[in-house]
Amino acid sequence: MSKFRTFTTFLYSCTFLAACLTGHPLLAQNDTLRTNQLEEVTISAYESRRTLLETPAAISLITPRLMTRFAATTWINAVNTAPGVRMEERSPGSYRFSIRGSLLRSPFGVRNVKFYWNGIPFTDASGNTSLNVIDFAAVERMEIIKGPGSSLYGAGTGGVVLLSSPTNTAGNNRAEQQVGVGKYGFRSWNSLLQTGGATVLYGHQQQEGYRDHSAMVRDALTFTLTNPVGSRGSFSLLGMYSDLHYQTPGGINLQQYQTNPRLSRQPTPTLPGSREQQAGVYTRYAMLGGSYDYRLSANWSQTTTLYLSTNDFRNPFISNQEKRTELGLGGRQVWKYAFDNARWNATWTSGLEGQYLQSVQRTFRNLKGTTGTLLTDEELLTGAFTAFSQFEAEPVSGLIATVGLSYNTLRYDFQRFFPAPYGRQMQNFKAELAPRIALLKKIGEDWAVFGSYSQGFSPPTLQEIRPSAGGFRADLSAERGVNREIGIRRAGQKLSAEVNLYSFSLREAIVRRTEENGAEFFINAGKTRQNGVEWQVGYDIFSSRTAPLRQVRAWHNGTYTRYTFVDFQQADAQLSGNILPGIPRLSHTTGLDLEALAGLSLYLTYQHGGSVFLNDANTVEAPAYDQFLVRGSWKRNWGAHFYTDLSASAEWVSAEIYSLGYDLNAFGNRFFNASPKQNTWVGIKAGWRW
Repeated sequence: MSKFRTFTTFLYSCTFLAACLTGHPLLAQNDTLRTNQLEEVTISAYESRRTLLETPAAISLITPRLMTRFAATTWINAVNTAPGVRMEERSPGSYRFSIRGSLLRSPFGVRNVKFYWNGIPFTDASGNTSLNVIDFAAVERMEIIKGPGSSLYGAGTGGVVLLSSPTNTAGNNRAEQQVGVGKYGFRSWNSLLQTGGATVLYGHQQQEGYRDHSAMVRDALTFTLTNPVGSRGSFSLLGMYSDLHYQTPGGINLQQYQTNPRLSRQPTPTLPGSREQQAGVYTRYAMLGGSYDYRLSANWSQTTTLYLSTNDFRNPFISNQEKRTELGLGGRQVWKYAFDNARWNATWTSGLEGQYLQSVQRTFRNLKGTTGTLLTDEELLTGAFTAFSQFEAEPVSGLIATVGLSYNTLRYDFQRFFPAPYGRQMQNFKAELAPRIALLKKIGEDWAVFGSYSQGFSPPTLQEIRPSAGGFRADLSAERGVNREIGIRRAGQKLSAEVNLYSFSLREAIVRRTEENGAEFFINAGKTRQNGVEWQVGYDIFSSRTAPLRQVRAWHNGTYTRYTFVDFQQADAQLSGNILPGIPRLSHTTGLDLEALAGLSLYLTYQHGGSVFLNDANTVEAPAYDQFLVRGSWKRNWGAHFYTDLSASAEWVSAEIYSLGYDLNAFGNRFFNASPKQNTWVGIKAGWRW
C-alpha cells in the first residue's frame, strides 16, 4: 500500500505542477483544446455507424492515442486498461485474450471471442484465432464488443473484436522506420510505407525472454490497399505473411517459483523437461482478403468480403510433436437499407457469413525436438454458416432501438487414417437462433442510458474437440449463454464516464483439464453465473493551445466481478458456488496524461490486479499485484517533411507472485508462468511525409 500511496501522491503532485505551469486554476480554464471525446468517435460495431454515445452496447476502444501511452512492443498494456478485458502473455508470443472471463477455458491463443480484421473474419471456422501472428504495428485500432455478439457475428459468448490497420488518406504519404530495444534481449524494427492508398508494413520482433527457454522471433509482412471503383464502389485488399517461432517454457509449481521463478518446466523421473524436449511453436501463416463496397441506390448498399488463409504449424511438446497444415476460406455478405422516413432514422441490415477449414493433423514422438515415429494421422473439416438480420430505428428523437437475430450452423467431419481402427465421425451441432434486443435513450446532449438482452452460443473449437493427444471428443456440447445488461454513459466536453452492470449465465461451460504429461482435454462442466460492474471515467483537467503545458488528463477504469459455478460437480466433489478460476474479483487502472507544446509527453499508469483462484476447487490462490508504468516521449517536426519520435518506457510490479497468465487446473500444481517485475524499453521513430 505504501507504493500505491507514493504513486498516488506523485500523480497529484504532477497535476498540481501542471496547473502551476499553465498559470490557471486547476479546474477552471478559458482555453480549450479539442480532445478525443466520446461523442466524436464513430463506432463500427453492429453495423450502426453511430457515435459511441448513441451505441446501445458495452464497447471499449483501443485507439492510437491510447497505444502511444505504452511501449511499442505489444497491445497487452493498452488492452488491459479496458474494463472487463484481459490480455495475457504466459511467455513471449503466447497470447491469450479474454472478455468478461472467457479465459475460463482458453486452451491456446484466443478462445470464445470472434475477431475481424478490416472487416474480414480473422477467427477461423473452428473458433480459433492466431492473434500472435500479427505484428504489433499492423493494428492501429480495436473496437471491443463485450458480451455475446452472435446476433450479427455468429458463434461466441465472450464478445467480438474489430481490428483496423493503419489507414492512408489522400495526400498523406509517408515512409517511416521505427527501432526499439529493451531488457531480456528485446529487439524490434518496423518499416512502413504509405502511398497512393496502399500501406506496406514489415515488422520484426525478437527477445530472449525472462525465463529459461522462452525466446521468441517473428517476422511479419502486411499490406493493405484501398481504391475507389467507379463513382459508387470501393475495393480494399488485405494481405499478410507471418513467420513466428517461440519457445514454451511451461508452468512450474510454487516451490520452483519461490526457488527460481525463471525456471522452465523441469524434468521428472517419468517425463523430460521443456528445454530437453525443445518445446515450442513454429507457425507460418498467410492470409489474403478483399472487400468490395458498392452503393446500389440511394437507399441500398452492400459489402462483399472474401478471404483465403493457410497455416503451417508445428508444436514440439513434452509428450509428442504435433504438425498441422490448415487451409481456410470464407466470406461475408452484408446488405443495408436506409429508410426514407427521416423521422424514424431507420436502417435494416441483413447478410450471410460462411467459413470452411481443412486441418490435416499428425502427431509424432518428440525426440528432443526432432520428429520421431508417427502416432496419429487425422483430418478435420469444419464448416460454419450464419445468416443474420437486424433492424435499428429511432422512433422518437433520442430513443434508439435495435432488434437482431441470427441463424447458425456448425459441422465437424473427422477422419482417422492412423492408427487403427480407421474411421470417420461427424458431428452436426444443433442449429442455433441467437437474438439481441437493445434500447438506448439520450438524455440531453451529453448523457445516455441503455439496456440490452442477448443470447450467444459457442461450440467446442478444433483444439477442444480434437485434443493434443489426438482423437475426437464427440461428447462435447456447445456452450449457451444469456446476457442482460444496463448502462449509463456521458460524453461531455471535459468529462466522459460510463458504468455498465451485467449478468451473464452460461450452460454447458467447457473447461480445461491436463494429464501428467501435459496433454490437454476438455469437459462440459455444468453452469456458471457471471455478474459484474464495469466503469470508466476521464476528465480533462487542463487544455490550452498557448500554455507551456498543452493538456493534462486523468482517467480511471475498473471492473468488479462475482463469477461462480452453478450445479458443478468434479468426481465426488460438489463445487457449486465456487469462484471461477483465473478471474480477479477487482481490477482497476488509473492514468495521468501530460502533453506539452514542445512535443514532450509523459504518461503515468497504475494498475491493480486482484487475487485469483487457480483451480476449480478454490484451494490455490494467486495473490494480487500492483503495476506501475511510465512512458515519456519527444516528438519533433524538422521542417515540413521530416519528423522523429524518441521514447522511453519503464515498468515495475509489486507482487509476491507475478504471472501474465496462469495455467488453470494444471496437473501437479504447475500453475505459474513467471513474468519480470521490472522492465525497460527505448525506441526511436523517424519518418518522411510528402
